[in-house]
Formats: sequence, structure tokens, C-alpha cells
Amino acid sequence: MDRNEREDLEKLANAVIENLEYNDMCEYGSIGVDCKRPFGNSDVEADMLEIIGWEMEGDDGEDACYSSTQRDYVRTLYMEKLAQFIKDMWFDRIY
Repeated sequence: MDRNEREDLEKLANAVIENLEYNDMCEYGSIGVDCKRPFGNSDVEADMLEIIGWEMEGDDGEDACYSSTQRDYVRTLYMEKLAQFIKDMWFDRIY
């Protein structure tokens, strides 16, 4: 795997910003992304892999698909790194 993590995070950060919405389901409401479909579809990992432009490398015996390595990579970016990356980028711009 030869990925540029920073470029991938930048693409995902842009997608998060593009998908921000107001949700009024509780109390005052909140601004964020849809927790089930943050990038439009229910296959969040596939959405992220499309956003970063990584071609399918897996094969499930029937069709091309994303490999578990690819899915693990974007899952880690999303769950462990993306929120901090967005915060760091924002605060670097205003301070």
C-alpha cells in the first residue's frame, strides 16, 4: 500500500464539509454529517475509497471489490484521524 495519508485526509475532510447539514432531531439540534450515511450511501467505507480515488483491489470470487486492507485503511482514517485533522487544519488557518 503506497498511499499519501495527508492527501487522503484532505479529500475526506473536504467531503465532510460538503456533507455538513443541520439536524433538528434532538433539543437545539446539531450541525454534522448523517451518522448512517456521512457520504451519501450506506457503504461508508466504499464511499470513502471512491472519494480518495483508490481503485478496487479485492476479488470476492464474483466481482471486483475493495479489499479488507483498503477498508481497514479508510476506517482508521475516519474513526481515528479525520476529526483531529479537520480541527488542526481549521485552527492552523485562524491562529
